[in-house]
Amino acid sequence: MPAPFVAASCGVLLGTLTFLATAWLWRSGATHAAALTAEVALLLALTCVAAFAVLAGPARMRRARVPIDRVVPPSWWPRDTDTAPLLAACVGAPLVIAAGIAVLVFR
Repeated sequence: MPAPFVAASCGVLLGTLTFLATAWLWRSGATHAAALTAEVALLLALTCVAAFAVLAGPARMRRARVPIDRVVPPSWWPRDTDTAPLLAACVGAPLVIAAGIAVLVFR
């Protein structure tokens, strides 16, 4: 199975668990804890996806000193297959969606 599919499946599982935990807290009467859990999960997921997208890039691209009007050589281009930002987005997107829905529903 391709890695993005596995990552997206893990993201769906984590998002569903986040939503179910928030719903369980809401049903048991801990409304403030439910809202706080949903907000923390949303902020944590967004922060982690953003950090992976920014910090996981190839070091050669971050340190490149190429003038603006020059073309970057193809050897400096990052590989497109199974990069960390892609996998982070595959995990983070369903998690962010579920946490965002939980924030909207349980506040």
